[in-house]
Amino acid sequence: MIAEDPASAPRSPRVSVLMPTFRQAAFIRRALESLRAQSFADWELIVVDDGSPDETAGIIAPYLADPRVRYHRLGRNRGLGAALNVATGLARGRYLAYLPSDDLYYPDHLARLVATIEARPGIGLAYGGLRWDGHRGDPTLQGAGAIGREAEALANPPSFDQHAPLTGGNLFALVQVLHRRDWPGVRWAEREEVVSDRLEADFWRSLLGAGARPAYGGAITCEWVWHDDGRTRIVAGSTGGLARYRAHYGVGRGEWLNWQPTRGVQVDERARWGRFGRHRALPEPGGLKIMLAGELGFNPERVLAFEEAGHALSGLWIARPEPWDAAGPFPWGNIVDIPLDRQWADRVRAFAPDVIYALLNWQALPVIEAVLDARLGIPLVFHFKEGPFICLEKGLWPLLTRVLRESDGQIFINDEMAAWFALATDGVLDPETAFILDGDLPKVDWFGEGWAPKLSAADGQIHTVCPGRPLGLDPFEAIAAAGIHVHFYGDHFHRQHPNWARAGLATGHMHLHPTVEPEGWVRELSRYDAAWCHLFDSDSGGDLRRATWDDLNLPARLGTFAAAGLPWIMRDNRDAVVATQSLARRYDIGLFLRDYPDLAAQLRDRPRLAALTANMRAARRQFAFDTHVDALVAFFRRVIERRHGDHRGV
Repeated sequence: MIAEDPASAPRSPRVSVLMPTFRQAAFIRRALESLRAQSFADWELIVVDDGSPDETAGIIAPYLADPRVRYHRLGRNRGLGAALNVATGLARGRYLAYLPSDDLYYPDHLARLVATIEARPGIGLAYGGLRWDGHRGDPTLQGAGAIGREAEALANPPSFDQHAPLTGGNLFALVQVLHRRDWPGVRWAEREEVVSDRLEADFWRSLLGAGARPAYGGAITCEWVWHDDGRTRIVAGSTGGLARYRAHYGVGRGEWLNWQPTRGVQVDERARWGRFGRHRALPEPGGLKIMLAGELGFNPERVLAFEEAGHALSGLWIARPEPWDAAGPFPWGNIVDIPLDRQWADRVRAFAPDVIYALLNWQALPVIEAVLDARLGIPLVFHFKEGPFICLEKGLWPLLTRVLRESDGQIFINDEMAAWFALATDGVLDPETAFILDGDLPKVDWFGEGWAPKLSAADGQIHTVCPGRPLGLDPFEAIAAAGIHVHFYGDHFHRQHPNWARAGLATGHMHLHPTVEPEGWVRELSRYDAAWCHLFDSDSGGDLRRATWDDLNLPARLGTFAAAGLPWIMRDNRDAVVATQSLARRYDIGLFLRDYPDLAAQLRDRPRLAALTANMRAARRQFAFDTHVDALVAFFRRVIERRHGDHRGV
């Protein structure tokens, strides 16, 4: 923190401009220059540096020669809401304006907004129009139609506005607003409470609810810069997500987030994973040190089964996980996070893992390549869940085959995938170094015994469930005509398939439910008769070379269905090689449909359905990761011994 001299502090200005900043050194000069160019000069600037790890402090330093500029650095990143509350507490002006360090004022911005707020008694908030998303210019984020009806627009944002997914239903970007400072009880929500792209919208609602009447300044006076490292995109954009947020802002172990974006997966981390927050000294005698390299997919807490078995974990994570994907740092467990920076290889050597467990989807391949290039001398086991076809599409096939060739052990999600790769690589793979295990099984903690009564037993109807994307369940009218009810779970999936859901609701056989968390899988989902897998018609016949990803895949939802004891509904592809079909036949847990009337007939065969349900409940722990940890660790030990030719690390 750069200290201020209270004696040299300027008099109270009319406007306090609040500039929260984090890792925006590349942008901040432009923002500062746009403020210095204002035609209105009676302002102070309060920069709150939210623990930036870049050169922000050095860039700000020359600007402190202007007595109107003050700088306050937080000791660690605390999130945008906390930074704004700190800045508000330091402000002395009659009005507060906002200039995030990646945004921009036009020269008349402050003058126009001050004139607007002072033009009529009772105006508590003035806003200028803004340019955003590269080219779009509007009075508000919901267009000109919101002028004069701001409170209504905030309370009821348009559901189908093409820009709504970008703005979280917000009306004003921070940069366009100026408001009176003192509104008792109105504050910014902080990260300890919630993380959402609705942060600004919630604050504006509170201001208007406290009596701040809004008024438009009449012109476009600023820019909201829409870029990939901006908070809104990190929280709710297509390149953001929980894992990226935690990594970008350095949110580490023991700090739990209530993650509630308007699009994508929502999770209250403490509610879901708080039970896994325990810590212990690892590895225990005889335990391994395992370095995870890549990302963990949908069920990251499964790796705690390693810690529970006495093994120590570290993690070298991909930099930009998909919104649905999981990568550290995590709030739970004891994973030692290794930043992917210039010193990462030295940190790996310091951790001294016995084995590198490289996983899981195509996004991890560049990190795994870096590990191979570093020539660490540590055995590497490659576990690949993603379909190989996306690697072909993205130009990653040479890298994928290199990882298969140079890894010391390979784990395939099923026999079909292993056989496909054996054909595709023509002798590269050694059966002695291969292992079969689905890559993204859930943890056994979610496999409780709290079975719920079947809805069908109460009303005599057929009740099925689809938690996730409804792939192949079309047209819904045909499903309803067969008398089959579908309970569709997941708020963000409802938004992804609005037309399908709307058509289903019209039949009376579609029922929408919020996302069900893992602790509710058994209690909530066991009410249904069966669950929908991806429906597709395979044309591979018996030839693996004709196989598609649908043929080879084991969808992540299978573990959810197993936990809830639900038989699987899938297309009858008896003349093809289909991995889900093979697995369902192995345990006798599948309903194979030719058409929807055929499925309805099978679901009305109550004795057969009861047998399938009993089979699924008996086999379900085969779909929990913990069940396979001992065998997986034994495979690691064989790989270590084979690599070293002795018993080091065993």
